[in-house]
Amino acid sequence: MHNCFVFVFMSIFLLTQAAASSAQPMSPSDAVETVGQGMINWTSGEVYATGIGAPPPNAVNPAQARAMAERAAQVVAYRNLLEIVKGVRVDSETVVENFMTKSDVIRTKVDGIIKGAMPIKKQYLSDGSVEVTVVMRMKGDFLNAVVPETFGSSMLPTPPVRPATSFPLPATPKQAPVPPPAPDKRQEPPRVEPTKPAPVPPHPEKKPEPPKMTTQPQPEKKIEPPQQPPVATPDQSTAQFKGGKATGLVVDGRGLGLKPALLPKIIDPQGQEIYVGQVVPRTNAVEQGVAGYAKDVNAAANNFRVTDNPAVIRGLRASGAARTDIMLSQTDAQMLRDLGRKGDFLQYCRVIIVY
Repeated sequence: MHNCFVFVFMSIFLLTQAAASSAQPMSPSDAVETVGQGMINWTSGEVYATGIGAPPPNAVNPAQARAMAERAAQVVAYRNLLEIVKGVRVDSETVVENFMTKSDVIRTKVDGIIKGAMPIKKQYLSDGSVEVTVVMRMKGDFLNAVVPETFGSSMLPTPPVRPATSFPLPATPKQAPVPPPAPDKRQEPPRVEPTKPAPVPPHPEKKPEPPKMTTQPQPEKKIEPPQQPPVATPDQSTAQFKGGKATGLVVDGRGLGLKPALLPKIIDPQGQEIYVGQVVPRTNAVEQGVAGYAKDVNAAANNFRVTDNPAVIRGLRASGAARTDIMLSQTDAQMLRDLGRKGDFLQYCRVIIVY
């Protein structure tokens, strides 16, 4: 009997220690959002909630009173956790509660995940009450429940549009050689000599170049007024990259009023999506999370998520109704597309957003 009691006690102790070790220690650079009776650690992808339970007056003995207080505190912690989870932003227009309201299946899944949250801390207060803290991981089952089944596609409609903008540059030399050979083959030397064919090609070459230079800055200048952040500009790159093959991406969104979300997008000034559902497979989004978050750029660049050669790009401004998406400058958007074609870091969600 004594051995059985010792076995049960040790089992409970080991389970408690395992639950406590499952929660990752926090760092000053972690992106933590305080919500109600808990918080969301967007860096580790965990949601914490606390609850306080008081001992009932009709308890038979102090041991029973403490046990009942612990149970009551845990129930309150689960209730508070549910309220926090309901307000988690999925994207710029949706929170988890929207999905739970529309789908009984999602509601049932989320409720089950909440009840499976692990207690990681118990604090016994002087008045006999108990405070319990529980933690829930967002990666895995939770993301699988709230990420739409339609999320994730290998189709990239934007890359074909971008090469078209780079083709006008080689188009200019094609216009220059066309006029000189035409008059030579038609054997019109008297007409060619007085008009001096040599100076003729420079004029068409100089004329097409200025319009192209003016047509490119014009749309960019129109974008500048709404883009108030002074650090990033539409016509200038802010990227810091060593070169070679990129292993990850760090987007500096500090000072833009950015809000963290489960499915943030990265877009160009035209609103075209560069990163998220069109690039990331649903399986990777569920297992890894679309993006990590941090409060410090250096800490983010050294994070294992982006490995050893990340590109660091400054965001132009926050976008979307809830300001969860990030817009890049035209130059940085093109650079990110080019880096994405050369590597697979976007597909594997090796992205950290600093805000």
